[in-house]
Parts: sequence; C-alpha cells; structure tokens
Amino acid sequence: MSKKQKEKRMYITAREVIPLPGRLQDTITAGTQLVQEMNQKFGSAMAASTEIGGNPNKLWVTGFWPALSDYQSFIESYMTDPELTGKMNMFSSFISEAQDQIGQVIRQPGERKAFAQMHRGRIKSTHFQEGLELIMKLADHISELSGTEAGLVAPVTGDQYEIIFVNYADSLQELRGMVENWSTDETYQDMFVQGSEYFESSFDVTYSRFIG
Repeated sequence: MSKKQKEKRMYITAREVIPLPGRLQDTITAGTQLVQEMNQKFGSAMAASTEIGGNPNKLWVTGFWPALSDYQSFIESYMTDPELTGKMNMFSSFISEAQDQIGQVIRQPGERKAFAQMHRGRIKSTHFQEGLELIMKLADHISELSGTEAGLVAPVTGDQYEIIFVNYADSLQELRGMVENWSTDETYQDMFVQGSEYFESSFDVTYSRFIG
C-alpha cells in the first residue's frame, strides 16, 4: 500500500434498512431525499443504494468520514435540527428493521460509480496479521489488473475478523469482467491458494446500485 493510500484512511458508516411490507418505494423515496438534504446542509458524503442479486427489499445508506469525530458531529447536528428529525421520523415509519455498521477504510477505493461489488471474507483469528498482509497485496494486484483501485474495509463494529473488498464500475458487466480477469491471472490464483491457510472457507459477494 502506497503512502498516498495510508494518508487517505477514513471511516465508513452503513445503515441496512428493511422496509415494512409494501413500503419499499416509500422508503427509497424518503431515504434518498433525506440523504440529499443532509449532504447539502452538512457537506457530508452519504449515498443510498439497493442490492442487485441479493435482497430486493433492502436499502443501504452509507457515508464516508475523515474521522469518527466528524461522524459524531454530523449526528449531533442533524439530531438538533427540527426539520431533519421530523423527516427522519417519517422515514423511520416505513422501516421494519435497521442495523448500523462502522468500518475503517484501510485501502481507499477508486472513484464511486453507478455500481459496486462487495466481496466479504473472514480472516482466521489464529492468522489475522498474515491474512491482512496477504489481502493488502491482493488488493494491490487486482487494482493493477482492473485499472481501478480496489478498496478494503475492516470492521470497527461487528465481526472483527471480517474484511471487505470494494470495487466500483459503470455497469454490472464491468464488475463481472473484473472478476473474470482476476480469475485467469496466475499471480491471483497463487495468492488465492495461499489464502486458504489464512481465511475461512465462506466468501460472500454482493452487487449494489447507487440511487442517490
């Protein structure tokens, strides 16, 4: 990882929202409007997205923050804003379930585009440092292969051994093409085999589309 990458470390927050039955569109409309207003009012970098190939009845609201103190200031600001808290209450009335996650971006992804893919893996607790070093090298390599920076997110809350790859692209086909390109590369294949010593066998992939 380059010095530039280290300097750009930041935090990401993600709220996973499950709407009430029949209220998906209301949730999306209210959520995207709320995100836009918060970004305009507070200068935040938040976004709304939906899953593709996963749970269609789900909305994600994510935000990037230079430090957790910035996130704290944001929360304190909107919670004392009567107009925004009213809109937040309306948004919440459409929701069946919600869960928040916080992660640290340990490798900055490229410029955000229309679609994203998240590859979730889990490092074995007995080989955490070795696994983290290997995943950093793998992210460097696939970034060279793809021509766009692969991001890495480590958990601040939740499962402390999880690691998430993040890639952006203009289309689903471009995302899939990245994976197909990696899979035929000998260096990638060797790293993947080496990783079996450091990583759990489970591996999950999610596609998403940004909608606001």
